[in-house]
Amino acid sequence: MSGFVSQRAALLLLLGCLTALGAGALHALDRGWVGPLLPLERIGFDGELARLQASELRAALSGSLQGGLLTADVTAIREAVESRPWVATATVRRVWPDALRVTIDAHQAVAIWGEGALMNADADLFRPSPLPDLSLPALAGPPGSAERVLARYRALQARLEPVSLKAVALTLNERRAWTLTLDGGGVVRLGRDSVDARLARFVAAWQQLPETDQRQPAVADLRYPDGFALRWQDEE
Repeated sequence: MSGFVSQRAALLLLLGCLTALGAGALHALDRGWVGPLLPLERIGFDGELARLQASELRAALSGSLQGGLLTADVTAIREAVESRPWVATATVRRVWPDALRVTIDAHQAVAIWGEGALMNADADLFRPSPLPDLSLPALAGPPGSAERVLARYRALQARLEPVSLKAVALTLNERRAWTLTLDGGGVVRLGRDSVDARLARFVAAWQQLPETDQRQPAVADLRYPDGFALRWQDEE
């Protein structure tokens, strides 16, 4: 019996020591005392970095790299990285014993929006400065219409695929009327209503016109109930 009591007392003593050590470690973390014991020596970046410089990213983190490996505020670091225009999302993880690894998912631009923004495939806008010279469709519309304009552009471009016409710009004005610009400078006025039907009628007629291989349209006005008006560039 005395041996059992001694073993139990020893076990309780061990548990008490471990609890005290754990509490002391938590207190040290809370007070920032552990940081110097595990200094943060390195931060690395991977993922989609084609338009991002590691030096630029490190500069953005200059105010967030306080403390050591265990006390570094990974949320603040992630938010600082995601504040860069080309960064869509970022994840931050600790790498033992002295490093942080930041993995970046970058925006992939599919269109230019308005005067100074780019748009990704989800119609999210981002504003790198300076705006790069990219061969992308130019879209524009009232505030809050980015998703609608991108969806309409994709639909209209698909309707143009059977003919030798390519849309390079689409604008939705304040009156909710659509204007399509073609590669080569031609303008297609679609109006507000029955936009898909109007363009489908135009494409069907375009396939029957004999001169489309030699001439470029200047303006095609599709806002007629049963047809459209067409002016060629060589007629101006």
